[in-house]
Amino acid sequence: MSTLAGTGELLRLVLRLDRVRLPIWIAAILVFIWVSAASVIGLYPDPESIEAYVALVEGNPTLIAVEGPGIGFESPNVGVVLVNETTTWATIALSLMAVFLVVRHTRTEEDAERTELLLARQVGRHALLAASLVVVASAMVLVGALTVALLVALGLPTAGSVAVAAAFVAVGLVATSFAAVAAQVMSSARGALGMGVSFVGVAYVLRAVGDVGNEFVSWMSPIGWAHRIRAFAGEDWWVLALFLASAVVLVAAAVVLSDRRDLGSGIVAQRPGPARAPRWATSPFGLAWRLQRGSVIGWSIGLFVLGLVYGTVGRDVEQLFEDNPDFEQFLAQADGASITDTFYAFTLALGAMMACGFAISSVLRIRSEESAGRVESILATPTSRSVWAGSHLAVTVLGAAVVLAASGAGTGIGLAFSVEDPEQLPRMFGASLGYVPAVLVLAGLTMLLVGKLPRLGMVSWALLAIVLVIGLFGDLFELPQWVRNVSPIEQTPSLPAEAFRPLPFAMLVGTALVGAGVGVVALRRRDIPTT
Repeated sequence: MSTLAGTGELLRLVLRLDRVRLPIWIAAILVFIWVSAASVIGLYPDPESIEAYVALVEGNPTLIAVEGPGIGFESPNVGVVLVNETTTWATIALSLMAVFLVVRHTRTEEDAERTELLLARQVGRHALLAASLVVVASAMVLVGALTVALLVALGLPTAGSVAVAAAFVAVGLVATSFAAVAAQVMSSARGALGMGVSFVGVAYVLRAVGDVGNEFVSWMSPIGWAHRIRAFAGEDWWVLALFLASAVVLVAAAVVLSDRRDLGSGIVAQRPGPARAPRWATSPFGLAWRLQRGSVIGWSIGLFVLGLVYGTVGRDVEQLFEDNPDFEQFLAQADGASITDTFYAFTLALGAMMACGFAISSVLRIRSEESAGRVESILATPTSRSVWAGSHLAVTVLGAAVVLAASGAGTGIGLAFSVEDPEQLPRMFGASLGYVPAVLVLAGLTMLLVGKLPRLGMVSWALLAIVLVIGLFGDLFELPQWVRNVSPIEQTPSLPAEAFRPLPFAMLVGTALVGAGVGVVALRRRDIPTT
């Protein structure tokens, strides 16, 4: 029997399992590309505005690290600006999509012991890996084709549109192949995800460091390769060969590694835990913290670095808005607030939106523990359902505070060094913590879904999508105020641009408590597990 036997049937299975998740990923990335392209075209309609953008970015190491190296600035056009503004972030989004989807259909299925059931039938050893790669790669190509259509429809040249779309797809395909390798190397889905996300992070850092300093370092990153295709600046199509060669080598490595490990294990053996657990880990809260501490640390580091990057541009914020007043349409400036405070109110709100992702994933850990059948062993002890769920919620509250504190600390440190004012650190730190109630509202709603309608627990990610659309594009789309009020982030005063108000704070805390409380009561009254 061929090692690819049954691939066709598994393709249909993978598509069915991702019938909701995959369209959401594709739609979100395309909306980002479309909004970014439309806004860039609107902000830089003439050569003078484009030259002002080049003058601001060129020679500014912070902006180069955040956005891109400015390839094509010697003869700039709106397409070059678009590439510099969107390539890094679009490729990161596609890479994360690839990592999450490939690991989900390979390593996660092995951890759940469903792969073993499939291989007991007339299914080849590499069939599931092949089906996963084909589906994800096809999604990348679809994103690329639709990106070309969007950019051409917006009036950009066809050759440049094809080049930038090819760059997006090429980085995504390399990440897809690397995720396949990670699924063979690591002995758990969590480890494979960590390895895949680390690959994306390292690629970004190498690109940033190389573009600011030695260009050779940028050539070590697939994101750096994407910029060097030179879309809209005299395309260098040969760079695509680097992506193709890398993807082929990585897929071949994944196949070879798959043949050299046992099903359910990894090339890197899972490290056994200590023989005796510390006393703090024997309580329900200690166990919940032990399960989620890696997530708390990872989110905290990510938001700290992001805040640090935003903080370091503090000295250039006013100049940015002076050179291009059209930027003001994207930020609603509070009465009496400086443009710098308004900008940092927006970046802290952005950090809070990301922290909402942590809170949702933290609460959904309750559902995943239940679905995996591990909670039954805990509930067989004197631990009640309320205590078990409450322990995870307590970790969510603590983790949300830590993650937001990291975001505020990073922003404050960067801004303090940028403007040489140490008082900015406590200002930004406190302003970021002001979003804790808003983040906990989404946690409470997620707990409500987990407790009352566990099959719809994943709908909580749709709630986060609504919050992101309102927060990022509310002003651009001129959404009515009643629509914006749906988002708890919008209900929070825009610190530090606005003064703190206790009433919204108290209302958000109350909403979070009601949602979580009703969810816990519903959890106590239903069967476990409910699949």
